[in-house]
Amino acid sequence: MPTHASERRTHPRTPAPDIPLRIGPEEGNGFRVRDLSKSGVAFFSESSIPLMTLVQFTLEIPDPGGDSRQVFGQGAVVRCEPLAPSVGHFEVALFFQDLEEEAARWIGEFVASKPD
Repeated sequence: MPTHASERRTHPRTPAPDIPLRIGPEEGNGFRVRDLSKSGVAFFSESSIPLMTLVQFTLEIPDPGGDSRQVFGQGAVVRCEPLAPSVGHFEVALFFQDLEEEAARWIGEFVASKPD
């Protein structure tokens, strides 16, 4: 991934369209993930989510053995932009606010395992 002087991200990110993401306590409200880093996740939503909204989330991170690890945490919506004026879909960026150290390590290992 090229780096630019204007790049503000501290942690590397990787495309992660196969990572399941749920927001809130309900089962089955999966979102399609665009990319993932140790500090946040970008995903697509059919509805707008107000900026700075705090949400509980669950991610399923694949582990090297082929199983998955559930990561629970809280994040703040830091971006919510429409994909196109005529389409009711949004790209949302969630910055992790509360993430256990072990979960952050799992995410970091997953990101590091992906080729550049």
